[in-house]
Amino acid sequence: MVLPPPTKDILERVRAEFGLDEEGMKQAIQVVKDWLKQQPHLPQDCEDGRLERWIIRCKNSLERTKKSLDLYYTLKTAIPDILLDRDPRSQWFRKVVNVAFVCPLSQLTEDYNRVTVLGCLEPDPNKIIVQDILKLSFMVQDVRMCEDYCISDVYIMDFNKFSVGHVTKVTLPILKKMEVCAMKSFNMRIKEIHLVNVPPFADTMVNLLKMVLKPKLISRIHVHTKGHAALHGMISKRILPSEYGGENGSLIDHWSAWLRKLQNYRDWFLEQDKTKSDESKRPGKAVNNGDLFGFEGSFRKLNVD
Repeated sequence: MVLPPPTKDILERVRAEFGLDEEGMKQAIQVVKDWLKQQPHLPQDCEDGRLERWIIRCKNSLERTKKSLDLYYTLKTAIPDILLDRDPRSQWFRKVVNVAFVCPLSQLTEDYNRVTVLGCLEPDPNKIIVQDILKLSFMVQDVRMCEDYCISDVYIMDFNKFSVGHVTKVTLPILKKMEVCAMKSFNMRIKEIHLVNVPPFADTMVNLLKMVLKPKLISRIHVHTKGHAALHGMISKRILPSEYGGENGSLIDHWSAWLRKLQNYRDWFLEQDKTKSDESKRPGKAVNNGDLFGFEGSFRKLNVD
């Protein structure tokens, strides 16, 4: 299974990490649902399971959960090119899943963390549309908000088919949108980031990340330039696909299973495209992109020597 249902042990262990049990979680969910009813600019029908995962990701801080939910729906209004139009049968989707992958693996670590591998399938950078890769990434995140149950995230970024041309596709505004969506809207809790199959020009990409990520997260980036031995010292082989010297099947099989799951979520994605903030009903000042991302106007692409 792509994301096996959480066992009783996993539920209890993850909840206990944040001072919760089953009854405490029910009470926390009700508090957030009552709060949503008082927000005229926000949708009212977020499922209990998703609210539970938001509370977990926000470390049982209900105030942080409220801010995260508000931002989640606000960003769908502010950047629809990344967070709306998510039909898995659409042309953009059929193209992007053949040039990039964002693939959570099926087994949790011993510390109850989820490992996700991401990278390129297409060596030609002219076939890459970064916004579509981000859209795909957050589709995967939304499915995880419905099904996954873990304490935090471990990411493996595979540079196998990257070139300098891929890096030039990235702009600072795109990176900032990614950071705001991931860290403040989905409130992702990233424990480690591993860069594998790293080429010499990867320093450019790392420097880009340092411009938008907080120092605490930057310190969790591990660069692996030769082989996978160092990676195995941090992530068990039982979790990793065979492409990284692991014992958990092939990455292609994992990604194929994820594509089927995303297709199965089609009706849900189409319905969720309708759920976003209505800024005309927001109490107080409406939010603009400058408030959200700290910049106005357009930016040129990064120049790489």
